Amino acid sequence: MKGKTLGIHAYGHVGRLVAGIAKGFGMKVLAFDPFIPAEVIQKDGVEAVNSVEELYSSSQYISLHIPSNEKTRNSINFDLLKMMPQGATVINTARKEVINEDSLLKLYSERPDFVYISDIAPGNAEQIAAEYPGRSFFTPKKMGAQTAEANINAGISAAQQIVNFFEKGDTSFQVN
Repeated sequence: MKGKTLGIHAYGHVGRLVAGIAKGFGMKVLAFDPFIPAEVIQKDGVEAVNSVEELYSSSQYISLHIPSNEKTRNSINFDLLKMMPQGATVINTARKEVINEDSLLKLYSERPDFVYISDIAPGNAEQIAAEYPGRSFFTPKKMGAQTAEANINAGISAAQQIVNFFEKGDTSFQVN
């Protein structure tokens, strides 16, 4: 990995940790996050870039950490991905909804060098595996959150939400 460039798309807590690991492998690390000042990114020894286009066009590897919301759903699309250099790899540990799956298929058909890795399989995972073998890696579900600590924290959070409902009528996390 030494000498390669990793782009961090969203420089929150996880993005910072990934940047630290990548720097330990001798990688150049770039980051884009419209909510984090460039000075904060740069103080970690990471180069802040001004746009997602600059991030993607300058990085052989992209690590996604963006949330899924109205602005980010399907935002990782063909036009953005095609900017990446030859031998590009996108690693999605964010949400599958941020990837435009039709764009992913189009890119696979036009770029035999492209690899996509995700901790949750896209809806078209079987088609990708059949048509482009060896160029994608998916886990069956978000396995990264399946630790004892994560499960304990989820249980505590659920219990606190129930208490807040009965004590305060708080329905912030009501599902239906």
